[in-house]
Amino acid sequence: MPEIAITWEETMRKIVALAFAVGSLVSSSAAFAQQNLAADCAAEIPKFCSGVTPGAHRIVACLISFEDKISPRCRMTAYLGSDELGVRMKALKSMATSCSADILQYCSNVPAGGGRIYDCLIKNKATLTDDCRNQVPTAQQFMND
Repeated sequence: MPEIAITWEETMRKIVALAFAVGSLVSSSAAFAQQNLAADCAAEIPKFCSGVTPGAHRIVACLISFEDKISPRCRMTAYLGSDELGVRMKALKSMATSCSADILQYCSNVPAGGGRIYDCLIKNKATLTDDCRNQVPTAQQFMND
């Protein structure tokens, strides 16, 4: 049996090529899923998510919350379209962590939802902690979606 010698450089080239291929596939899958969400989930969106305001991946989040009740095709399309949802959730968690003391101090009587906590933080921006104030531009980007 002949011995096959693969160099380190050749191995790294293959790994990089594979990473680009997988990245392209995931990226194109996510774009494909977003385009097909309405078609693949035509029955599920009105049934489970009719009260959800479209945009900012809220429909995807809604569908995933009903994953045990939606069709396999809709479930797969929602999961493929959820990549940006993870980014948004990570940013929200970061802001909640950085702003928790400020939220308790300035916004504890503000009902959650509809951007009211964010509005409260903006109203008190001058007195927020530096960590929280630094999170505002990221949150502002997501609030504009």
